Amino acid sequence: MIKNVGIDIVKNNRITASPEFVKKLLSPVEYEYYSKISNLNRQIEYLAGRWAAKEAIIKAINHERIVLNEISITLSDNKIIVVDGVPLQRNEQLNVSISHEQEYSVAVAILSENN
Repeated sequence: MIKNVGIDIVKNNRITASPEFVKKLLSPVEYEYYSKISNLNRQIEYLAGRWAAKEAIIKAINHERIVLNEISITLSDNKIIVVDGVPLQRNEQLNVSISHEQEYSVAVAILSENN
């Protein structure tokens, strides 16, 4: 059963690849992946997607005290988004989707409850 949904959209040109922003946003695992991206536009898209996803997660779980760089959003071997570092109840599940389109990145987080 769906408990809550969070959504966030980011205009990519509002994102900066400054070291301070990157440190605030990315977990160590995310930073490792990010540091291997050589194309600046792809770096910005990656940061915008992670920002949108983490904001959507915060909205979905109604928890404002989340530290952004403690949430880790990665892809599994079969391209499924894996989220770590989010405080959930034992019977809760969080699904996240991230999408990019030229100027914008958007993410949706769905918090559901298993019976």
